[in-house]
Amino acid sequence: MTTLDVRDLTTIEGRILVHGEEEVSRRTYSMLESTDGHVYDIYGTPEMEELRSQRGLQANSFIRLRKLSTVRGPVVEIQDMGDSEAIAQQGPPARDGTRNDPTRCLPSGWRLERMARTLSESAG
Repeated sequence: MTTLDVRDLTTIEGRILVHGEEEVSRRTYSMLESTDGHVYDIYGTPEMEELRSQRGLQANSFIRLRKLSTVRGPVVEIQDMGDSEAIAQQGPPARDGTRNDPTRCLPSGWRLERMARTLSESAG
């Protein structure tokens, strides 16, 4: 597992595995299984906590984090695209809201496992 600092982020997408809080520091974090097959530990930001308070960024949600440059400095855009199981079958939405080809992303990590399971269920 790798700790990902959102200040060093460019773009990452994947499903949220779990949320937690460190006992001593009380700092919140999320574990994200990315589409490249790696698991990342991401410390919470005020924006992430705000979305969580609105019932966003739930476990098993497919999310995209992307750093954008603004006149005030870099900000992290957070997109919660919903149920990762549906995303694994349909592909993540493109920026214009349409669906991407599900094979667009590298089929590794949880996507590969889910796609294989779907194929075996439909064959059997």
